[in-house]
Amino acid sequence: MTSAALTAIFILGLMPASAEQAPSAQQLLDAAHKATDLSSAGAYSLEATLVVNPGNPKFERRAKLMIVRDHERARFTLESDGRTEERIILGAKQYIVPGQGALASMGLRDFDYSWDPGRPPQFKTNERSSFGDVRKQKIQGKEAWCFDRKLPQSKTKLCFDAAESMLVHEGSSEGHTEYSDYASLGASMYPKRVRVFRENLAPFELDQISITPTHANDDLFKVPPNALEIERCDDEKPPVAVSTPEPSFPKGAKDARQEAISVINVVLNNEGKIVSAEALGPDSYGFGKNSVDSIKTWQFKPATCNGRPVAAELNIEMSFRLH
Repeated sequence: MTSAALTAIFILGLMPASAEQAPSAQQLLDAAHKATDLSSAGAYSLEATLVVNPGNPKFERRAKLMIVRDHERARFTLESDGRTEERIILGAKQYIVPGQGALASMGLRDFDYSWDPGRPPQFKTNERSSFGDVRKQKIQGKEAWCFDRKLPQSKTKLCFDAAESMLVHEGSSEGHTEYSDYASLGASMYPKRVRVFRENLAPFELDQISITPTHANDDLFKVPPNALEIERCDDEKPPVAVSTPEPSFPKGAKDARQEAISVINVVLNNEGKIVSAEALGPDSYGFGKNSVDSIKTWQFKPATCNGRPVAAELNIEMSFRLH
């Protein structure tokens, strides 16, 4: 019997006797986790084609994403336009090379966990979530069960294929992600296509996703000599900006009556000092350059982890509006 058939049987088992009665949010989360949990797969490698601005010939860009994971160890590699970006994850610590912000800006850290809503967390959290009512909706042209997961300061909408157990939609006020074309790796399922739409960032998709078992030797997880350690923990507090001079409006953009929101990836050391600031996306009028020049003069109180000052990475949005 195939893993897809097993998934269908499991979902039928959790559905209530009445076809009109919706499953609970927890039942949907548990079923999706059971169907997509990769923790028992051992070491594996993921490859995918990443397309930014898909379908737009003028701005479309392609890259290759590769992930090698061996339980709590992972290596992320992004290759684009002759440039290679790499990150290493060892348990609760991430090692990044300053000036390489694409993986962070796209939210691709732990990408291979993103379609498993019940994935074991890498660290504990004190935030408690609550669930809204489960309702049936059409998602990607198919029937889906949807509900809201609420946290103290945010709300996320989750939708699951009504005929199977897989996550097909995850969204909030800041954007949404779509998962489709599920395939199997042993007893676990994973999407072959993921589409991401985020506020103030270009849309992108990961296509031709494949996951295969691999042998992961220790050399794959060596930390680059120029990498900065970023730690995650139970009690994280983000850096606080204490001085934030505003950027100047580019003259060419003002003359052309152009407005923009520029997104800057910033890396701070454990003293709160800026190690790198990098504009994300095209910058035809100089919005990104002016934002970077301004942010490099900002001052921060460092992030903390269990009360200790630590390095941090964040995205800063700069809004340019004509009055």
